[in-house]
Amino acid sequence: MPESQQYPSIDPYLDQARRLWDDKAPELPQPEQLRQIAESVDMSDAASEEADRRSRDLTLEAHQLLDDGHDQEAEPLLRDAVLLSPLRVQPWYFLARIYAERQGSTGDAEQRQMAQSLAERAQSISPTHGATRSLLEQLGTNPQDGLPWRKAALIVFVIILISGTLQICHRYVLTPEVSQEQLQQERQYWEEHGEPQR
Repeated sequence: MPESQQYPSIDPYLDQARRLWDDKAPELPQPEQLRQIAESVDMSDAASEEADRRSRDLTLEAHQLLDDGHDQEAEPLLRDAVLLSPLRVQPWYFLARIYAERQGSTGDAEQRQMAQSLAERAQSISPTHGATRSLLEQLGTNPQDGLPWRKAALIVFVIILISGTLQICHRYVLTPEVSQEQLQQERQYWEEHGEPQR
């Protein structure tokens, strides 16, 4: 049976979701964006269940292709699988693995970034998924928090910058300015009365 006849109720959703993926690349579509697409095409509960089944079937088919060494053929199936059911960890992980393997053979930074983004999404879905944790370690990301060291360093830098800004604001905004006349009066007082005794 042709694919469009087998799953007719989810094709409008899948078409729009694919366009979103292509338009946002290299960023990944957010679950909220996919939910909005589902609402815009009036996707029923039955169609959602059908999308989940199709996602599972596509993931199984792609897994077999990956085992046979056909990652080019598996990639579009996995992309559709994550779009159809964005809360399934396996298709996110398998896509991440494809990009990580490409990055390993080519050294391409964009492939590595995509692999990392996909693996982080998989980890956000299932923080205890061992294969994803291993892949994140391989990519140089701390799987405990899912943040690469550069992002963590940037966060620390921003916190320090905000802290410094707050200190400056406190010094110049909250502390009243002391005039030269006030300083002179204070000096005269201490000269007349002497230093306090301890």
